[in-house]
Amino acid sequence: MSIIVFKLLLALADGLLGVLVLRTGSLDRWDEGQFLRRMVALQVIPALALFGGLYLLGHQEVPSDIPAYYMPAAHAVLAGKLPFRDFTSSYAPLFPYLGGALVWIWDSGKVFALFSILVNAVALLVWNRLGTVCLDKQTARQSTLLFATSGHLLLQSLLGTNQTWIGAALAGSALLVVLERPIGSGLLQALSVVITKILALLFWPVLWICARHRGRWLAAALLPALCLYAAFAATGADIFYPLRFEGELITSGNLPYVLDPLLNIAGPAKRLGFDALALAALGGTTLWIYLRARTLSPRQRATLLPVAIALTGLVFLVFSKKSFTGYAVFFMYPLIVALGVGMRPLVSRVGFWVVFNALLATEPSLWFRLGGNSETLGDWLKAGRVATVGFVLLDVALLACYVWLTWLSIGSIRRTTAGAMRLRNASQSETACSLV
Repeated sequence: MSIIVFKLLLALADGLLGVLVLRTGSLDRWDEGQFLRRMVALQVIPALALFGGLYLLGHQEVPSDIPAYYMPAAHAVLAGKLPFRDFTSSYAPLFPYLGGALVWIWDSGKVFALFSILVNAVALLVWNRLGTVCLDKQTARQSTLLFATSGHLLLQSLLGTNQTWIGAALAGSALLVVLERPIGSGLLQALSVVITKILALLFWPVLWICARHRGRWLAAALLPALCLYAAFAATGADIFYPLRFEGELITSGNLPYVLDPLLNIAGPAKRLGFDALALAALGGTTLWIYLRARTLSPRQRATLLPVAIALTGLVFLVFSKKSFTGYAVFFMYPLIVALGVGMRPLVSRVGFWVVFNALLATEPSLWFRLGGNSETLGDWLKAGRVATVGFVLLDVALLACYVWLTWLSIGSIRRTTAGAMRLRNASQSETACSLV
């Protein structure tokens, strides 16, 4: 339990650090170079200090998936083994090779945490560049500050998870879409999906919708990824193993988990039903975004991209049966943008963000600590433990935050596209009148 308290305090402290910077009122006075240097320092210095204290001076080992999955896979490829043929992996084909390169440099799980800290710094710079293009200066800078002082993001980087890799690749691809470089954006997504995991595909539809040259984007993203997966399949590798393995897992923090005791469904039918629900929700969301964006110019579609990414990610977190809070790292900056655009009072926005980060940081740890991962929620509730009821209330609070951010994202997209729709309708009316 002490680890959970530590995570909670760390998330709150990092958020309060952002509040202190906001209270100085200095964001608008700094030039761009000063602003970026300070934001990188706000993110990297606490992370490196904690890295040194926990892992170097404290001699702690990086927990979570690093010793269980990352390190064995890295050592396996260094020994000449092939992923999916000689050993199993729930990640993409090139994931063990990048891990092997890191382990070759430093044979310790700590190298993954250090790498994630550096990747996060790159992501901050790229997301900030996107913000300067798509947002007004004040919203962009406030969003970058909240990203730099996100307690949940700090904890994920210290855990060394590959969520930060996907987030950085998404940032780069989104920026290249905005800068009208679809081939570079697509290639970066192809690289992401062959290095990280299948979840990198989650944001492909909105990137394609908002790209200026959609055919080029799709070809650049799809063809290299298909070629690499085909090459592994040709060697006898079971490339569909990660999809089957991940499809069997169910986590807390989503709508299917909370509704499970009420549905009374078990076995494959439950998993298939939940998967169908998630696909339907994501498909409906993508179709709605496409219909709203089709009236926009390519430039307007590009500026819509951050909030469209936020909405897609939130729908996944709500409806997917496997949605760890760590997945929010994929689209943390777009989340902040959706909050900044939709909730203008700064005090309310920052207060919500600090509480939300605390929930993200502690919810999965509580689930594992209380033993919820070893049984269904229905069986867990039948045991009648007070802690179970408390955890369910925590999960409901987390879902409420997701739903609120989803509502803000929908409202932002509606406002952005409403003007274009009115102009289009007016133009059509004028054309019809002129024909009469």
